[in-house]
Amino acid sequence: MDTANYLNHLSIVLYWVCLGAYSIYWLFGFTGKKLRFFVLLGIVILHLVTMLLRGISIEYFPLTNKFESFNAFAAATFIILLIYSKVESHIYRMLLFGVGYGFYVAAIVFPKGLNYAPPLMLTIWYALHVPMSFFCYALWVSSMSAAVARYFTSDEKRQFDQLIDSGFQYGLIVFSISMIFGGLWGYVAWGSYFLWDAKVVWSVIIWFFYATCLHLDYWPAAKRFKPPMAIFGFFILLMTYVGTSFLIGSSHSFR
Repeated sequence: MDTANYLNHLSIVLYWVCLGAYSIYWLFGFTGKKLRFFVLLGIVILHLVTMLLRGISIEYFPLTNKFESFNAFAAATFIILLIYSKVESHIYRMLLFGVGYGFYVAAIVFPKGLNYAPPLMLTIWYALHVPMSFFCYALWVSSMSAAVARYFTSDEKRQFDQLIDSGFQYGLIVFSISMIFGGLWGYVAWGSYFLWDAKVVWSVIIWFFYATCLHLDYWPAAKRFKPPMAIFGFFILLMTYVGTSFLIGSSHSFR
């Protein structure tokens, strides 16, 4: 077995180890124990190691197929959960963790063999565009989780309002930068900054949607719509990220 295949085999073994660790985390990860942060941090670090090993084996950023894509999005979601680790709401934590866990488990069904990056991916703009997209998606998942948790809380709703706004604001900032990098990648790969492609069109739709969510602050009577819009935005996110690959088809789809 050559070095590349050995590293890939090792990364897959560690992937299953992380799956077991994430599953066990469910047993005590939503309590008030301070230990939960360090346990999740340790699992996430191991998770990132599995991605690093895979990246070394293909000598490029490990985002060349659906397995790696779902794996990376799950990692981004868990990192956002670490950032907001002080939030004590069980519902918020369970939803945010659950989305990441769901994508991590879903990655199982895809081939895990080595995929070397095609020429259109061999640019720094791709390596900047895709990871940033995943982090903004994870921030919007945080907004959705906070919105749902808010409906089940009779007091201290301000904390969830702040989480919703934080996800809206930082998510849109990161996504805007990601779209700039995506346009530069599109020019290098296809000779155009914009394509009438399903993924690109839905990316524009989701950008305008969350920009609208932010501007609700300028219309006091509309602020109450933020929580339902945060929840609805999650379904737009799923369409943008998953639906364009599985339901519509896109030049961005991994083969």
